[in-house]
Amino acid sequence: MLKLSLCFLILFFISVHQVLAVTDPRLFPNNKFGINTLSPEAEIDEVAELVNTNGDWGYVVVTIKKSERDALRWQTFLNTTRDKHLIPILRLATEFDINNNWQQPGENDTKEWAEFLSKLQFPTANRYIQIYNEVNRAKEWGGEIDPASYALELRNTIDLLKEKSDEFFILNAPLDLALANSADSLSADEFFAKMNEAVPGIFDKLDGWASHSYPNPDFSSPPDKLGRTGIDGYKWELFEISKFTKKNLPIFITETGWRRGNESSIGLNEDIISDYYEKAFRNVWSDPNVVTVAPFVLGYPEPLFHEFSFKTSDKNYYKYFTTLKNFQKTKGDPSRINNTSDLTVRGPANILMNESKDIIVKFRNQGNYIWNFKENLDIRVISENIYAYEVYWNKEEYLPQEEVTAIVKIKSIAQGVKPAEVQIVSDNVILDQKTITITSDNSFSLFIQQVKDFADQIAS
Repeated sequence: MLKLSLCFLILFFISVHQVLAVTDPRLFPNNKFGINTLSPEAEIDEVAELVNTNGDWGYVVVTIKKSERDALRWQTFLNTTRDKHLIPILRLATEFDINNNWQQPGENDTKEWAEFLSKLQFPTANRYIQIYNEVNRAKEWGGEIDPASYALELRNTIDLLKEKSDEFFILNAPLDLALANSADSLSADEFFAKMNEAVPGIFDKLDGWASHSYPNPDFSSPPDKLGRTGIDGYKWELFEISKFTKKNLPIFITETGWRRGNESSIGLNEDIISDYYEKAFRNVWSDPNVVTVAPFVLGYPEPLFHEFSFKTSDKNYYKYFTTLKNFQKTKGDPSRINNTSDLTVRGPANILMNESKDIIVKFRNQGNYIWNFKENLDIRVISENIYAYEVYWNKEEYLPQEEVTAIVKIKSIAQGVKPAEVQIVSDNVILDQKTITITSDNSFSLFIQQVKDFADQIAS
C-alpha cells in the first residue's frame, strides 16, 4: 500500500508540474555554469563550449531590448539553445534616452512584453525572465531613483506573464550592491524596503533571486573576501529581504566577474583571475542554493567593458575561459515538458484478415522536446489480434508546436470486433492514447455479409 501511495504521489507531482507551475531547479541535476553574451546568434557555439564541456545544460544570459522584439529572431535563438542544451535567461531592457540612460518602461510595455514572450517556445519547462537591471542606479531607470515605480512595474509584469503561463519563472532586477546613497543611487537595503513599502509582499511574487555578486571594491577582491560586496553578496541580500518574505528563493548570479587590468587601468592579470574563478566555484559558488553563476561577459570588443571580456580583441580567449571550460561540471537535466495535444486517429471500420490497412494518426508536439522518430518517438498499436508492422512519418524531426502526421500499417490475425489502443510514446513513456474499434473478417465472411447487406437493401 505504501509503494502504491508513493507511486501515486510521484505521478501526481509530475502531471501537475508539467502544466501548472514553475519547478525549483534545485530539485533536478543542475549545471550551474553560465555566461552573459551580447549576441543571441554569433557566440552561441562558444557559450556551449564554455558552459557544457564536461557537463550539460548550462546557462546563458542575454539582454533583449524592446526594439528587438522580433519573434522569428528570438524563436530561432531559443531553438538553438534547445539544440545546444543551454538554459536561456532573458533579461528585459528598454532603450537608451538622449542622456544615455535606460528609459523607464512605457505605459504599454508590460502588456507588450507579456504578449511577445508568451508566443515563444522555451527549451525548458521554466521560462526564465529577469525584469530589468540594477535599478538602484539612476542611469538604469530613466535617470531617477524610484523603487516604488519599479516595484509596481515588477508586480504588473509578473501578473501579466503569469496570466499567460505559470511556467514563466520570474527574477528581480539585480541591484548594484556597492552603491551608497547619493543623488543618483540608493543603497540596496533601502531600495528593498521602499519596494516592499510601495507594494507589500512584492518579494513573495518572485520565483528566484537574481544577484550581481561582484568582487568589490574595484571588481578585484579575492574570492575569500565575502559579505555584502563580495562574491557571496547574495547572502546579505537574502538576509535583507527575509524581513519581507519567508520564501526560500533559489539564487541566480546573473552577473559577476573580475576586472582585468593593463598598463593604464586598475585590475588583475589573467592568471590571477583564472585562479580566482577556480577558487570561487569550488569554495563559494558550490553553495547548493546557487542555481547558476553567469559572469559578465563572454565577448566585449569595445573599450567600455573589454576588461571583463573572456575573449581577446583578436577573438582568442583569456586563460580563465579555458579554466572554466575544463572545470568538471554536472550533467544537467532540467525539468522539461514532454506532451502531446490534438490527437486524432482515423482507421478503417472493417478489415480482412492478413490484409494491410492504414491508420492515419495526427498529433502536436506540446512541450520542450525535439522529437525524432529514429530516437525518441514511436506509435504503438496495442490489441489482442491486430498489430502494427510499419509506420511512415511525414518528416524526421518535430519541433515544439509542430504537428505530426503518420501512417500506421496494420494487419489482423483473427476474426471479430477488436478494440485497438493507439499510443503515442516518447522515451518509452505513453504521452497520449486513443481507442478505436475494428471488425476483422475473413474473405468468405465478408462476402456473406455483403450479400446479406445487399438483400436487406432490396427488401427495404
